[in-house]
Amino acid sequence: MGEADYERVPLDDWASVRTHLRDFAEGGAVTESDEGIAVTVGSARFSVTRDGRVEAGMPLHDFEDGGVEALYFDRAHDRIRVEGGEVSYEFRRPS
Repeated sequence: MGEADYERVPLDDWASVRTHLRDFAEGGAVTESDEGIAVTVGSARFSVTRDGRVEAGMPLHDFEDGGVEALYFDRAHDRIRVEGGEVSYEFRRPS
């Protein structure tokens, strides 16, 4: 699993962000507002706002970062990578 597994989706392409997160949440819940979109799959949650704030969490850990410009989706392995500042975070869809 390398860099080529991920598709970069910039937040300014909001329609693609929404589509990718809806696909990622298949079978889970999706909540949208004018500010952003949140998905819940089992006990895991992932949300992103149009202005680049990302929050994610599941039992035993949480993650939050601001200023994110793009999300990186790996549909084959059910994961999303967040790159922001000096932070790199990978969110995996629970099985």
